[in-house]
Amino acid sequence: MPEEFKIAWMVYAGGVLVLLVSGWWFMRNWRWSWARNLILLEAAAVLLVPARGSAPDDPLSPVLPLFVYQLLFEEEGATPEVSASLVFAAGGAFAFMLIVGIVMMLMSRRKDRRMTESDQY
Repeated sequence: MPEEFKIAWMVYAGGVLVLLVSGWWFMRNWRWSWARNLILLEAAAVLLVPARGSAPDDPLSPVLPLFVYQLLFEEEGATPEVSASLVFAAGGAFAFMLIVGIVMMLMSRRKDRRMTESDQY
């Protein structure tokens, strides 16, 4: 990868990190922390997952901006590879948060159950 693309990726990743931290900061008082985590993880996945353009020698680009660029400015629209990368990035992040949420819910129920079993009245 050429040096210009490495610098561009560092600037882009830094900007996304600032965006995610500011989103976390403004949503820190939400009562539903799982919704905040889901939104931030989805944003991170679709903004940071790399994908290749239509040519095999194209450099890696972030999948969501590449999808939007192809959708707006290319005649055939977004390529199937970029569309699939976007769907799998968003779906993978959603499935991960779904699994984490179910495990956290089960762990909290188990903790509450122990307190009620010891209380006879």
